[in-house]
Amino acid sequence: MYDTFIEGIEDAESHGTLGWFLLKELRDTPKALANAYWDGWRTKLQTGIHVLQDIASISDLPPAPPDGRESWRQAFLELSLFTVAALLLITVTYFNGMHAGWQRDPEFLGKVILSLTLPFLLLGLWRGLPRWAYPFGGLLVGYQVFVSYQSSMWLFLFIMLLAFLALAIAEVVTDPQRSLLPLPLRRVGQSLSVDWTRLSFGMFGAVPLVILLAFDDAHVNSRTPYLAISALMMVVCALIYCRSRERSLQISALLAGLTFSICGAWLDKIHFAGGLINWVTVPSAGIEEMFWLLKLWIQWGALIISPVLLTLLGRAVNLKRAV
Repeated sequence: MYDTFIEGIEDAESHGTLGWFLLKELRDTPKALANAYWDGWRTKLQTGIHVLQDIASISDLPPAPPDGRESWRQAFLELSLFTVAALLLITVTYFNGMHAGWQRDPEFLGKVILSLTLPFLLLGLWRGLPRWAYPFGGLLVGYQVFVSYQSSMWLFLFIMLLAFLALAIAEVVTDPQRSLLPLPLRRVGQSLSVDWTRLSFGMFGAVPLVILLAFDDAHVNSRTPYLAISALMMVVCALIYCRSRERSLQISALLAGLTFSICGAWLDKIHFAGGLINWVTVPSAGIEEMFWLLKLWIQWGALIISPVLLTLLGRAVNLKRAV
């Protein structure tokens, strides 16, 4: 670069355009530096991804077990959490009185969710994380998000999680004596490589908790049919996902399930605010509740489609490396 710059100066002096040449170089220097640093970071990123692919190789593993797309038995297993959660929501709401405010009691919810998810999640991890295990992990993560949001610690925990992942990846990439990851971790990687929408399906596992949040201030839970409709739509959309083979249809089913689940709470508020016929005249106090439901939908919808963005980013990096 230095030699090229000197040659450019000598050529500019011979033509009497030294001032213009220096101005041009000064103008182009920030862009050239930015491109150089970007190419360097992109090369490091591509090298790191290549290293992670090498140590997480699944070429020596047996084929991944079938999921709900090929087997109705697996589809029923994948629906198990949603079916049980829907039955519990309906039973507790309409047939069994609970203490007031149990929806906002993190200790009570923690006992129920941990007992419902942790044993099956550990079993799923031991078996290489088949697709039926993802919703259990998603509901457990959703509960942790719920608790951290109530305690105003969600940003701190999110930053700590990112720091942990960055340090773990850096340790693996910079290790001079690399070896294959343990077999259970590579089996989890194999499960993810089969279908990246499994991460979205896992986040959809938190929809029972989303329904509780959406119906938290319903008029009288035992009088509204909409909670049962939301729970039913959650199960139906989960079934559509389990049997679908097109990824666009799978993501659409998950977003539809989230939408219908929250829409039930919206209809509940409209109905008890003045009737469905006069829904345009909802009091201004209810507008804030509608915006809160919209915010809830945006937050969890972003979590559901986030694997799409990560997959597109990974494909773009691999394409540039191939080129």
